[in-house]
Amino acid sequence: MPLMTPSVALASCERSLRDLLTIVLREKFGVDWISHVFEETDVAILRNKQDIEQKRRTKRGVVAVSRNLIEYAEFTQLIRLINKHWDALNGALGAKKEITVLLDRFEALRNTVAHSRELLPFEEELLSAIAGEIRNRVTIHISGQDAAGQYFPRVELVRDSFGNGTETGLESQPQQFSVYTKTTLRPGDVVTFTCRGVDPQNRDLHWAFQTPDGIRYSDEIGGATVGEAVEWTWEVTRSHIGAQAPFGVYLTSDGDYHRYGATSYDSLVAFVYEVLPPLP
Repeated sequence: MPLMTPSVALASCERSLRDLLTIVLREKFGVDWISHVFEETDVAILRNKQDIEQKRRTKRGVVAVSRNLIEYAEFTQLIRLINKHWDALNGALGAKKEITVLLDRFEALRNTVAHSRELLPFEEELLSAIAGEIRNRVTIHISGQDAAGQYFPRVELVRDSFGNGTETGLESQPQQFSVYTKTTLRPGDVVTFTCRGVDPQNRDLHWAFQTPDGIRYSDEIGGATVGEAVEWTWEVTRSHIGAQAPFGVYLTSDGDYHRYGATSYDSLVAFVYEVLPPLP
């Protein structure tokens, strides 16, 4: 059985490439880097996709979509950016000939999955392996920008079932994200969190979830809490009521040392909600 299912492999690899392009090209061109790497017509198309996504998903209960336009680029556009700006990326991805072969094979397998065709077992293994290698290369590079990142795990993605997450939150510090959701909840509501993390030392990852009343859960109640990819469900209760009700998602490795030593965790994503009393 592959380490990552096809859907997780696709999401993980593309997430890594989008993160890498954002970090490297923003450093090269500045905050408005999108306008430097895409033609004006392409930027307009990406903005239109973003608007359509917002309108379409809002009707289906999604509060927020990503504000980073690279999220709406097609995989082929990502590949073109990688080829065009290879000079800025080779430090992260390595030899161009080697990475091109991997990405070409990944794209072919990706298209098979995208068209709902079944992969053979060896193809699932290959997809997982390529995604793992790409992600590891990106993780090592990003860790190199942050000396501590060579030792401690990082959050790859945390998103709630309304669409709020690390892609939509703007206020952040290294591995400490505050996501102000502008989402109102009431007792009885249920929120599911999708979480992915990666560790440069390849250690087991552990997740903990802290409700607004200060109770932290680190066992299987609410969902799995060990692994690179987990989901966890929070049922809102009266004890969570507050104008600013923070829900914390903590990530830590099973190593002896942690990024925030005294607190024994390596990454934190804090979702801030408004939790109001039950309707009369």
